[in-house]
Amino acid sequence: MRAGASGGFTLVELLLALALLALVAGLVQGTYTGAVRSRDRASAETARLHAAAVALDRLADELAGAFVSESRGEVTGLAVTPDAEGNTVLVFTSRPVPIPGVRAGGPAEIAYFVETGDDGVPRLYRREDPDPDEDWDEGGDPFPVLEGVDRFAVRCFDGEGWKDEWDSRGREGDPVLPLAVSVEVAWKEGEGPERVLRTATPIYAEAKAP
Repeated sequence: MRAGASGGFTLVELLLALALLALVAGLVQGTYTGAVRSRDRASAETARLHAAAVALDRLADELAGAFVSESRGEVTGLAVTPDAEGNTVLVFTSRPVPIPGVRAGGPAEIAYFVETGDDGVPRLYRREDPDPDEDWDEGGDPFPVLEGVDRFAVRCFDGEGWKDEWDSRGREGDPVLPLAVSVEVAWKEGEGPERVLRTATPIYAEAKAP
């Protein structure tokens, strides 16, 4: 036995123990941080998917009620045109669901389009004009319904094929309205894969409503 030996730890042993403890704590902290980040990413992706589904459901319901009136054919109908970025600008006349104290219902001009803000984030906007007129580019206050949209694409079915463009105001033959409309929204979460959500709806109005 060494003279003066005791049952305690030497300074070297204490330093080694502290180093091992710090290493284990670092590993635990890293695992916990990674788990939290994964949870936050999953929550954000779920929230984005839910928001996109809600937006598309609303759009599909509104499109299903799109109509054209013979007496006001120049100011009612449906138009699908591409913008400079390749996204769709969708404008149509429908009858949104009345909201007590907010709107009484009745015909309204509804538009959906993508616009990039000053922060560089592209957003899908909805605009509603309760008084449809000949100018389909004005009226109503647009507000964002979905953020971070990379692609917004609308196609119209005329009974023979799907068309990327449509304008009921300039059509000379039937159908004035498409028989069905498909809508696609795409976005990405960081460096992850592209997420795509699609829906389609028939147009229930006749080609030319009386």
